[in-house]
Formats: sequence, structure tokens, C-alpha cells
Amino acid sequence: MLPLPDSFVIFDTEYTAWEGSWQRGWNQPGEYKEIVQIGALIADGKTLEERDTFLVLVKPLKNPLLSEYFKDLTGISQESLEREGVNLEEALSRFRTWIGERDCYSFGDDSDVLEENCELIDIPFPFPEGRFYDVRDVFKAAGTDVSHLSSGTVTRAFGKEPERRAHDALADARTILDGLRELARLIK
Repeated sequence: MLPLPDSFVIFDTEYTAWEGSWQRGWNQPGEYKEIVQIGALIADGKTLEERDTFLVLVKPLKNPLLSEYFKDLTGISQESLEREGVNLEEALSRFRTWIGERDCYSFGDDSDVLEENCELIDIPFPFPEGRFYDVRDVFKAAGTDVSHLSSGTVTRAFGKEPERRAHDALADARTILDGLRELARLIK
């Protein structure tokens, strides 16, 4: 059994990007990692079954027009963002309410991105300290190196191609859960 709580959240974010921004570390003028999508699921820690999902689009303030690169990467259109998107404060409030008292796991620094976004637009970070964890540590503790992978490709550590499109926050959260299921099978 994996060292996970009885009920926990896996989440992922998609944030503004441009051709080469990842390689540059978002260091060009006007390049910010503004959250555009938060996707999450609640998983049962014993069975690793999905219990509930969360998905919200967030309208970025500094770069309200999505780059062609971002739209191609994520499949998120400007039209759907305008129609369905909410401001960051509303999105985080909904997410905070939805997660309740559960611990949250992401593949890497997504919790830092949440915090950076709050600082960027000067709103309070609505989550208690010590609530977020890097799921890569769970894989590492069980002897599986996933450092060369991403949330959308983690199943490749087990010789399996991802079943979903990468760079969709909810799909990536589901792929992380798929990876945890493979890990659990491996260590039984």
C-alpha cells in the first residue's frame, strides 16, 4: 500500500506559456505563469479509485489573450475561456471549498504556481500551510524515478503510454492517478 491518506486530492494547473517560455523560465518581459486551468480529482487512498472531480478555467489578468502556442498545447480556446472563465480569487475559493481538509498532491511545483499567482495580483493565499505535497516523492520513495517525466506522461515509468491528452489539467491529474495505480501494482 502506498503512503497516502485515506482520501486525497491530485491536482494540476495549466498556465500561460509562449513558444520557448518553459526553456527561458518565463523570464521575458510580460511572461508570467498565470493560471488558466485548475483540474483535480479526489482519490480513495486505499483503492486509488476516483471519487470526484473539479475543473475551472481562470481568466488571466496580465495576459488576457492566450498565445497560439498555449491554445495548441492545451486545447483551451480563447472563446471557452471568455465564456466559462472566472477570476483567480473565485477559482481558488471554489477549489479551497472543494478540497475541504484533504491533502493535495501535484507533480512538481503546482502549489508554488498557485502561490505565485496570488502574489502576482495581490490576493491572499487561501490554503493552510502544509497542505500540498509533491507526488514525485511518493514515486521516489517506492523506488520509481519519474524525474524525467511530467504529470501527463508519468505512466511511461511503467512502460505504458498515457491514455489522455497531456496539458489538460484534469486529464493530467487522472494520468498521475494512473501512475499511482501502476506503482501500487508494482509494490504489492
